[in-house]
Formats: sequence, C-alpha cells, structure tokens
Amino acid sequence: MANKRKLKFDYIPLGAIDVSNLNVRRTKPEEGLSELVQSIKEIGVQQPVVVFKKGDRFELIIGQRRFRACQQIGGKEIPALIMDKQRDIDATIASFSENIHRTELDYKDKMQVAKELLRILGSVGEVAKKLGVSQATVNNYLGYDAVPDTIKKMVSEGRLGAMTATRIAQSIPDEKRAIQIAEKVIEKPRAEDRTKFIEIAKENPGVNLRQVERILSKSKFQPLTLDLTPTVMRALEQASKDYRSEREAVAKLAIEEWLQERGFLGERAG
Repeated sequence: MANKRKLKFDYIPLGAIDVSNLNVRRTKPEEGLSELVQSIKEIGVQQPVVVFKKGDRFELIIGQRRFRACQQIGGKEIPALIMDKQRDIDATIASFSENIHRTELDYKDKMQVAKELLRILGSVGEVAKKLGVSQATVNNYLGYDAVPDTIKKMVSEGRLGAMTATRIAQSIPDEKRAIQIAEKVIEKPRAEDRTKFIEIAKENPGVNLRQVERILSKSKFQPLTLDLTPTVMRALEQASKDYRSEREAVAKLAIEEWLQERGFLGERAG
C-alpha cells in the first residue's frame, strides 16, 4: 500500500535522533551489527531510516540497526525520511512490517506487539489484518506470553524453538515441571522425539520425567509420510524459520489444529 503521507528527505545529525519506544525491535538490537557496520564503512547507508519530527529532535521508528551502526563507526549524520506524526498504532505497525522482513525479530518482541495491538484493536482478526499475518500466527504470538521466563531465555539463546516452548507452556501448567521438561526436550536432537516427550508428559501429569523417558522408549507412534507440493514445502520451510522450530513440529501442529477446529480432536472425538 502506498504511503499517502508527505515524506521529506534530509540528512539528520545522529545526536538529534532518539530511538522511539514504538520501535518493535527491543530485544538484541546489536545482533548481527558487525556485518552492517562493515557494509556501511564500505558503501555507506543504502536505505534511509524513518523518523518523526518531535520538537527540535527526531524520533526513530524504522532503521534502529542502521542508526546504531552509524554511531559505532563515529558517523555524524544519517539519511532519513521524515514522516508526519502518526497514531502510535500506525507507527508500531510500520516498525513491525519493516523489521519482520529483515533480521529476525526476537519472538518476545513479536509477542509484545501482538499483545499491544490486541488491547487496542480488540480482536485477533483485526491484529492479523493490520500485521499482514494469519490469525493462527497471531495466536501463536499471544500464546508465547504464557511461557515461563526461564524457557523464554532458552528460546532467545537459540536452544529451543518458540513454537515448542509455547506447546510446553500450554501442555504443562506447572511452571517448575514445564521448565524441567523444556530442559529434557533440548537434549533430544530429533523433532519427533521432542514432540512425543511433551505429549507423554502432558498425558501423564503424575509421572516423573525418568518414567516419561521409559514410556517414550517403548511407545509406538504411527509414522506418516506425506508428499508435499513445492509451494507447501516452501511455506513449511518459512514457518519453520519464523517460529524457530523444526519442520516436523510445525507440520504436526498444523495437522492437529485443523483436526481440532473440525471436531476430530478433543471432546467431540470419538
């Protein structure tokens, strides 16, 4: 969609810019910055940042990493598009849309955006429409809110997938046990074993984890082979990347959600 607001281009002193609290990249803003610093040293800033005028200063909405990289190399100014002041919700959406297609946003940042927009807009459908993602994606972002902080740290460290973390939190209400299960799941290299372990722990809440391991080793799960079109395979690969989870875990969750929505799982299942 074309931006109908008037844009003015200018070079702005770095010292006159403040990073807005509406910028959605709040976690690990320095990640991967060294490559960008080197690029800017060699060819300069190729894409202007986006700011709002705020008195005698400027509020940075899009381009936090470019801004920080210029600071690191001792730059004096940066090319910028100056926008008319928008509603906060529009600024948040603009920042989200920019960042989600660049260096992967931390899942915690996505969760915070979804929570804030849900508070303002009132429905998951509206949030999905504004962000340009599916309602299932928004529900996954919101579900991550219930994940214990200790498990979120495992996700931020890249040791556990965000979707797997959400599944553990939703399946295991006891926080201490959920953390123990997350630690056990991390030890398992195969996505299939991770999923099975969570399911067995969910269905046997009174069983200790050593017994869960025994049940897992003896369990018989029906294997299923699917032939996927290239389009579906690409979508699965993208979902796996976005949710930092194995393809098998994403596919299994998608199948379960489809069956549950149509009443084949849960209370109506025969």
